[in-house]
Amino acid sequence: MDDKARVLMSTLVGAAAGAVLGFLYLTERGQRFRMQIEPRLDNFIGEVHHLRGTVMKAREAANEGWRSLGEVTGRVDREWDRKRAH
Repeated sequence: MDDKARVLMSTLVGAAAGAVLGFLYLTERGQRFRMQIEPRLDNFIGEVHHLRGTVMKAREAANEGWRSLGEVTGRVDREWDRKRAH
């Protein structure tokens, strides 16, 4: 993609973003739309946080399982520890 195409693409994306923001914040229909969508976005964000917590708990349980397995078998898996650290 050459410079002219990038400038054109950036201009179009900026214009589209400006049009959407203008609609949402400067028109009555946009304000009504925001009022309808905000509770749904709040619920979605809450679900994402809940999912993140669930993933973290599952990760901790997996790590504990690997540690326990290492203790039972008498060895520590250094590779797993390295992966877990990242």
